[in-house]
Amino acid sequence: MKASNVRLITECAVLVAAMAVASQIAIPTPFVPITIQCLVVSLCGYYLGIKRGTISITVYLVLGVIGVPVFSAFNGGIYAILGPTGGFIVGFLPLCVLCAIIPNKWQGILLGILGVFVCHLLGTLWYSYFCKIDFITSFIAVSLPFIIKDIILVVLSYFISNMLRKRISRQI
Repeated sequence: MKASNVRLITECAVLVAAMAVASQIAIPTPFVPITIQCLVVSLCGYYLGIKRGTISITVYLVLGVIGVPVFSAFNGGIYAILGPTGGFIVGFLPLCVLCAIIPNKWQGILLGILGVFVCHLLGTLWYSYFCKIDFITSFIAVSLPFIIKDIILVVLSYFISNMLRKRISRQI
């Protein structure tokens, strides 16, 4: 295997591990935990690009679904996806993809913010369905208190990805 392939696989693996760690750095709330997962998910998109970023998020999701406790509060298994917060977890994929589409600074950041809205929409819809409550009540409970934090994390990850790219390219 070429050294460049090893580097690419290692970068993906490190970000999958970072997702698992970011999931555990959580503040519990009555509805959904407060985490920094959006930072790492968007970093997968901005830094790894659409193909490797999507693969990394998919590996994270598969690990969680098969029971590895990588989701918040050391949860794992299919119930984590099928449970009340599963829509947010599934929403990580479109968030990552939207962050990866355009590397241009402002367009990339705007698409990342759109990704946050898509992730929150999926999470709110699923929570509403699962808990049998209306969309507005669900949105107020599980999205509104966290959406600004997630937007800030996505913007921050854009700049972190650029910094990483510059530092790592100097090392190679």
